[in-house]
Amino acid sequence: MACPAVWQYAEQCSFQEAHPGFSEGWGCFYFQGKIAAFVPMKPIFILNGPNLNLIGEREPEIYGAGTLADIEEGLRKQASAAGLEIDFRQTNHEGVLVDWIQEARHAASALILNAGAYTHTSVAVLDALRSLSAPIAEVHLSNIFKREPFRHRSYVSPASTGVICGFGAQSYRLALAAMIEILESSAATRGPHA
Repeated sequence: MACPAVWQYAEQCSFQEAHPGFSEGWGCFYFQGKIAAFVPMKPIFILNGPNLNLIGEREPEIYGAGTLADIEEGLRKQASAAGLEIDFRQTNHEGVLVDWIQEARHAASALILNAGAYTHTSVAVLDALRSLSAPIAEVHLSNIFKREPFRHRSYVSPASTGVICGFGAQSYRLALAAMIEILESSAATRGPHA
């Protein structure tokens, strides 16, 4: 139940890491002595698979001219405006990606995943994703359904809450907006039980 007005006056708010009767991993902002917003204390993981470190250089007509660092910078600002943090990572190694997904089980409030080519090949990524209870957004810069037929199959989709593709860097911003809305909705329905 985060409210933009709360973030506008964040310096006047106090933060408490736990609230009696509230779900573990959540905190709340107090404004003028009253609970103003519930926020997850765990970051949103944003994980990127192989070759995404090359965006801006590799096939800019498909992936755009912006870099992965540009995307990360924009997402950090977007998350900060909502009072949240992100943990943004990229790897070219399938096992590392699986390890990070497994880490997200306990360390993340939500997961945004662009698995790159592993989207279309990795049962290991799918199995790791199925171990998460947090919401998952599958993201792609390009519209994978307008590309080669082998890219039409996703091993990420069956475990995902939703899929966003084809909007370039905007795909990430849309996914983050969706995860923020899901987390705010979850906080509003969980609320303190005390």
